[in-house]
Amino acid sequence: MSSTGHDYLGPQSVTDVARMVMALTSEVWIMRDRQIVTEYLLATKGSITSEDIDNFTPPAELAAAITAERDRFASLVTGAPIAGVRRSVADILQRAGLAVPAHLDADA
Repeated sequence: MSSTGHDYLGPQSVTDVARMVMALTSEVWIMRDRQIVTEYLLATKGSITSEDIDNFTPPAELAAAITAERDRFASLVTGAPIAGVRRSVADILQRAGLAVPAHLDADA
């Protein structure tokens, strides 16, 4: 893999930035999870409270969808470093968890 440029941060700074990214990723995921639950509850109940969200246990189908979205999100975040060197449309779609059309898929 080729370099994307100069390394401006030393090892400790890189570790600190990684910790910050992981903390932000965790907070964003918590908000995204609550958004999914909120949208589901609004669609099924019409009106909800914060307690409804806090006490909600998703049915199996929604739990699977949340897990898939979490995995897609984690792949997008953790795949960001390679985004600097792998910039094809197929690579971008794949990192985003989207289908890659056959005419763009080099593996097809």
